[in-house]
Order: sequence, then structure tokens, then C-alpha cells
Amino acid sequence: MNELTYILYILLSSTIVILVGNWCYKNGKVYILSYFTDAINFGNGINRLLRIAYYLLNIGLAVWSLHSMREINNSIEMILEISSRLSYILLIIGLLHFFNIYTVYLIYKNFKN
Repeated sequence: MNELTYILYILLSSTIVILVGNWCYKNGKVYILSYFTDAINFGNGINRLLRIAYYLLNIGLAVWSLHSMREINNSIEMILEISSRLSYILLIIGLLHFFNIYTVYLIYKNFKN
């Protein structure tokens, strides 16, 4: 049962991370380019860098969290374990989103000077 839990968790968490990452990349381009109107290549580079760092951090965190997964004996425990771990990943994604918004603002502030 543990192997099935691992597989479902990795598939679900990776899918969520990739979908949210692509969504933030596409919609964040407008936000970033509004700061860097004169340096479009620089803004696009920041957007790509943020996406790659986001993928590496979140997928790495999802895989790393497997080491602390407890023994699963039935389907109810499997659902509880997967949902609690996915909620942790979603919390991290939300925090990273706000951290990235603030980071782009700081880069703009330093770039402007």
C-alpha cells in the first residue's frame, strides 16, 4: 500500500506544481514586464528563472517529504496521508508566490536605481 501512496502522491503533487507553475509563469509575465518596460529581455529572464526555481524547489520538496511518510495499511489512511501532504505543498506554493512577488519588486527597485 505504501508504494501506491508514493506513486499517487508524486503524480498529484507534480501535476499541481507544474500546472500552478505554468499558470504563474504566463500570468506573471504581465506583472514582471510592467516593472521592466525598458528591459523586456531582463524581465523575461527573471520570469523564466523564477519558474525553474519554483519547479526545482517544490518538486524537490515533494520528493524529499516521502522519507517521513508513515506506514499505510488501508485506503482511508492513504487518502489522509496524501491530502495532508498535498496541503503542505499547497501552503508552500502560496508562500513562494508572495515571496516571488516581493522579490520582483525588490529587483525592480534596485534595477531602477
